[in-house]
Amino acid sequence: MDRTTSRTDRPIVVLTRLFILLLLCAGNHRGTCAEENPPWHAALAGMPLPSPAPLLNRENVVCLILDAFRSNELVRAMIVLPGVSNDFYLIHRDQPRLNLRASNVLEAVLALTNATELRATFQAPFLLLHLAEDRVQPRFAIQDQAAFRRLKSEHHLPHVLYCDAHWERLQPELRVSLGRVLRPEAQSTAAWHFERHHLAGWGLSDWEVLLAVSLASATTFRVEKKAVVFQSRGE
Repeated sequence: MDRTTSRTDRPIVVLTRLFILLLLCAGNHRGTCAEENPPWHAALAGMPLPSPAPLLNRENVVCLILDAFRSNELVRAMIVLPGVSNDFYLIHRDQPRLNLRASNVLEAVLALTNATELRATFQAPFLLLHLAEDRVQPRFAIQDQAAFRRLKSEHHLPHVLYCDAHWERLQPELRVSLGRVLRPEAQSTAAWHFERHHLAGWGLSDWEVLLAVSLASATTFRVEKKAVVFQSRGE
């Protein structure tokens, strides 16, 4: 092939490759084309599921991957947002079983993103598993800066693991561990509409624990001088 022909064909080759890339991106709407193998993939790939690996279905997959989540330097918490648990446990609980196979947490997450509407979004240090309608940004108010600084600097919980846990269980444990007044009270009617919590974390600061709890329960919270107060989104 002479040089003239090669230069003439080069734009066609480039355009063809670009077209293929766009098709791949369009077909992978839940993922990212800019970063095919993001760093958090390697972290989750090193977290094995129980062996022999059970078939993963809506009723067991959330607790299995949270229980398998391990300490690492990049992803310090995995949080399953309420849209996912509502979809798995309520909306689609009677649908055909997924029967997915995976040997580690990464394989399980990728299998879920392919088989369901679940999405995985990394917002350091959290990996959020969510649906499109879930709120992925925490909402909070700081009314006392000194209390806020202490929360960011203190680490009272080396490991947290909650699966399908209501505020009634969380509140007493967090109140004691963090050494703070935590409202509403465990059995208060104000917590009746809090979503159940699904999250696992390692090495989180007290502030990061509060953020994770807020995201998992779809609540907002405010930091006061002597208390941390959680509320439903609509309040």
